[in-house]
Amino acid sequence: MSRQLSQTAGALTLLLFLAFLPGCQTNPPRKSPVPDWFDVTLADDFEFDAPSSAWRFRTPSLWRIAYEGDRRFLQMAIPPEGTRPGAGIRPWEYAVYGRYEFRSFSLSCRVRIDRELTVEGRDVCILFGRQDPGHYYYLDLSADSGDFRNTLVRVDGPSRKALLSTTAARPPTITDRAWHRVDILRDVDSGTIKVYVDAEPNSAPPKPTLEGQDRSYPWGTIALGSFGHHASFARLAIEGQAREPRAPGVSLP
Repeated sequence: MSRQLSQTAGALTLLLFLAFLPGCQTNPPRKSPVPDWFDVTLADDFEFDAPSSAWRFRTPSLWRIAYEGDRRFLQMAIPPEGTRPGAGIRPWEYAVYGRYEFRSFSLSCRVRIDRELTVEGRDVCILFGRQDPGHYYYLDLSADSGDFRNTLVRVDGPSRKALLSTTAARPPTITDRAWHRVDILRDVDSGTIKVYVDAEPNSAPPKPTLEGQDRSYPWGTIALGSFGHHASFARLAIEGQAREPRAPGVSLP
């Protein structure tokens, strides 16, 4: 794992730098002495009229590249209807970045919940450690409070487990229709997962907005989505340990 990810301040500085890289690019992989994986640094600013070939969608018709002024972004423009058979209570519409699976990583992304403020349960989700459609983690950022709102969750087949204490409801994290920066730091070796929402770039190392611990799924793809709402994603940047994807982790039944 790169030295930046071992220190929160250094990792956040790197994330803020990566988040403003122009275009969609992947630096040449740096081969790791550990077999089967390598370090990558990549960014996608969604600058073209269609998503790159790295993206796969459960329902492609719901997604598009949108723009406002100079900003271009990936948008689930139409809220999904109903649930997927056997999906359970979990995000059922998402876009998978399928070029790599990731182990320890840092991720930075701008997110926006596009659903009207009067709609209950407005949320946006980031999935990671996704091994297949029934085994992954997800970060939920919502305008509501509850056991499985504004938390980190592990999905294990038909069941799910919040990785944060559920004894007290956490306050809403996104209550408007504005853009927010989300940073995720995952260290598989220690098991820590730290989430920062709107961290200030020039301040002292901030306290994580959410923090959990789990090592059940050391590898997996990363995805962007929502439960039953629609949302937008801009300036995605990822730095970390990667490998070529394994089947059926990228499958989207």
